[in-house]
Amino acid sequence: MKFTAALRITTFAMMLPTQALADCDITDTLLKQAYPMAEQAADGLAVKSGGYAQVINPDNVVCKAWPYRPELTLAAIPIVEARPPAEGENKGDVEIIVFDRTIGKILARRLETGMAFSDAIRFSSLELDTARYDVSSELRAFGLRTSQYGSSRVNPYDEHALWLYTFNNGGIERVLDGLIVERTNGENDGDCSGSSTTIKRTLTIVPKKEPGYRELRVEQTVMHETSTKTAAECHSSNRFDQPVHFSLAYRDGRYRPVAGVNVGSDNGDVDDDLFSSITVGAGKP
Repeated sequence: MKFTAALRITTFAMMLPTQALADCDITDTLLKQAYPMAEQAADGLAVKSGGYAQVINPDNVVCKAWPYRPELTLAAIPIVEARPPAEGENKGDVEIIVFDRTIGKILARRLETGMAFSDAIRFSSLELDTARYDVSSELRAFGLRTSQYGSSRVNPYDEHALWLYTFNNGGIERVLDGLIVERTNGENDGDCSGSSTTIKRTLTIVPKKEPGYRELRVEQTVMHETSTKTAAECHSSNRFDQPVHFSLAYRDGRYRPVAGVNVGSDNGDVDDDLFSSITVGAGKP
């Protein structure tokens, strides 16, 4: 997992309501079909993947009907290490599934290795996002939002990121690698005094008539907060930067920032500034 301690960014954006597996009426069918060799355990379904024992906690799985194609249901399933060697540290993956309700069959699945990894920065939850991400005139993507948080009280960290996927020709492809839409990072003395920075990012798709993938337009606003303690009272003040706009263009299978993008962070690394600290493998179909 990549994490830059010097980076002090907080991001806030609108999150869609979580939809737990308990709210999905295809639960039993989906899990039995996806994991026929799984066994019931005290903490969920025991599976083996990647050479080590893993478990699926049904409360952490999300699924959602896809309005773009109403016959399909999207699901995201965290599969985490069953017996981690140290407390607070565990390996974990996320499997994304496209399920056809009309025929009761899984059409496609993609394993995102490492997406549910936890150490000092801990994987928290998933949300499916079925907004109109029309990445081309003939193709709509769906979103997966990951959440993770830091374990330090004096160096708080909270991150939410948006990943975009397409379902085309029977396969699921990742086209956006966790654009950070919400992140909190700062330092404090454990009581009151400290500082943090808040970034809000919103995403829109730039329409065009030509064939091919459209650009993604990002608007970013930044707020810096400083807190100090005077006598028995904690006082805070805020300072806002000017909004920043930049674009992500599709190339070599992924959306990447166009040349010259500068999002104005402390460390100047565009990848760390824009994309999730989660490191995900190439993905298995």
